[in-house]
Amino acid sequence: MKRSGLLKKQQTRDQVNREVASETERQYMVDLICLVLNDPRIMGKDTFGAKRLQRIVEGLNKAYAEWYDALTKSDEADYYRVKLDDQLRAILGDKLVPFDERYRWIRPDTIAGRRR
Repeated sequence: MKRSGLLKKQQTRDQVNREVASETERQYMVDLICLVLNDPRIMGKDTFGAKRLQRIVEGLNKAYAEWYDALTKSDEADYYRVKLDDQLRAILGDKLVPFDERYRWIRPDTIAGRRR
């Protein structure tokens, strides 16, 4: 029993570390998006101010929560991946890089293996 308790403790610690890393990375990307969208060297005259950036960040946080399952092993992951690509294709057209290429580290067989 001690062994399983140790394993559970390690799994909990690993999960907390993944969540911390994910939240840190997400916040860093939000910070960079704000810097880029407010930089006239990048955006020209159309820079975004505080109010607009606040709406963008709120929208990013909402979208992050809405689409997160696309990155997981959940039963709905396939659905979210297809729908994400569908919506991005409507915006980017032929320039869209498919999900499996954008997220090479997420193995396609992860989902197939889950169903076996």
